[in-house]
This record gives sequence, C-alpha cells and structure tokens, in this order.
Amino acid sequence: MKPESQMCPFCGKNEEKKISSTLRFCKKCKIIFNTNHKSLSYDRDYFIKEYKEQYGKTYIEDYGNIYNLSLLRLERISQFIDLSYRLSLLDIGSATGFFLKAAKDKGIETLLGIEISSFAANYCRDNFNINVIEASFEDLDLHKRFDIITSWFFIEHCADPLNVLKRIYSMLNQGGVFAFSVPSFFGPMFYFDRVKWIVTHPSDHRIDLSPRSAKRILKSIGFRKVEVIKSGYHPERVLSKSSIFYKPFELFYKKFTDKTAFSDTIEIYAVK
Repeated sequence: MKPESQMCPFCGKNEEKKISSTLRFCKKCKIIFNTNHKSLSYDRDYFIKEYKEQYGKTYIEDYGNIYNLSLLRLERISQFIDLSYRLSLLDIGSATGFFLKAAKDKGIETLLGIEISSFAANYCRDNFNINVIEASFEDLDLHKRFDIITSWFFIEHCADPLNVLKRIYSMLNQGGVFAFSVPSFFGPMFYFDRVKWIVTHPSDHRIDLSPRSAKRILKSIGFRKVEVIKSGYHPERVLSKSSIFYKPFELFYKKFTDKTAFSDTIEIYAVK
C-alpha cells in the first residue's frame, strides 16, 4: 500500500498520471499533488530577506501594493455579501495583517487572523491593533463562526487540504463567503513552459488546482455558488512581446483569460 503522501489528498486514490518524479495528476479529481510535500518556516527571514530577494523589496515595504490588492479583493467579496452590515471576518495565514487592515478600514467590525509566524502575528497586533492567533490552522481547535473567511495562498501549503476546506465550510455562517487564492496548473507556465513549471514548483506546495477542479471540489463540500477569476495576467509567457503578433494576440488572450480564468494563479469566491 502506498504511503499517504503518495495518494491524492482529495479522493485518497492513486489513479494518477506522472508529471515529474514528485508531482502527480489525479485523473479522478483533476488536481496535481506533490508526493514530497515539505512544510517550510515562514518567520522574519521570509518577510524581510527572502521576499526581498524575490520581489526587490521586503514584505513590509510592499505594503502599498498588498493593501491596494486587498481593497480590490474586498470589492469582489462585496459582490456576494453586503459589507455594510456588522460582519465578522477570519483571515487564515494573515501574514503581517495588511488584508485585515484593509478590512478594518472598510468597516468590518469583528476581525481575527491566524498566523504561524510570530514575527508577522506580532507586527499585525502592534501596528493595527487586530487580534491574531499565533498557531497553525490545521492544529487549532477554534469553535467560532464567521460571515467571511479568507486565505490568500494558504490552502496549497496544507498537508490535508480537503479537511481544511471542510472545516472552513463548517465555520461559515449560512450565506457566508469563503475567498481565497491558489496556484493553478491551468495557466501559461504549465502549458507552454512545463519544464520550468516543474523545476520551480515549490516543495511546500501540496496541491495545484484548476478552475474546473476548484469548482467541483467546493460544490461537493456544499458551497452553492463558486466563482473563479484569474489572479495573474502574463500573455508574454505564451508569446514574446517582441513578436509582431503580440498586440493582436494580447487582445485575444485577455478575452480568453477573462472567460476561462486561464492563469498561473486564481482567486476563488464561494458562497455557503
């Protein structure tokens, strides 16, 4: 019998197609899972040193961009639930609290973050006066319900993503919204630069979804409405900007991605 890490984390079966030595495509669930998933540390070094090495500035210095993106995400959430009511919001993997700060500024009254990094949790408490539980969500016994639950690039890190999604569903009030982002293999890197996608695949990512598989899984859990949108926009990963065909191609690509959420990352908005 295969060890648990070798089985699909959603269906528990091994009806799979090999993508690489450690990545498998589940033919039943239509997801990709990592058989060699490893948890990594996300403390001060990540938010200061590692983030800067990747993006040219520290996570703290990137506050403006992250805050504006948070406002945009809240605007999308408002299409499914009226933010003018006295709502409660839980942000899982809340990092330094920039999304929670945006939610506070939008008038959401009851806010709670869950963050494993002591550096990030303390930063949110000290700078924004927002409560953060310093713990792993998978290990936390939290008996509360919320109107909105968010998790931006968190689910893919979970060893048991199905149980995490089921717990989130159980913690939502009826009519509540679960909003999150995840990597998607239905995007330009996987289809047009497969070798790079495999080589750069993070070892701490357990799963990659697609718009189709995300909708299927969430509806099977009980969510009655699921909307998926693109999170990234990279036509240059399909056709070089130097090509004479790039401009007409980009017009087609935008329409295609708007309709299909073809992107290396996606955002998902699900209503209970």
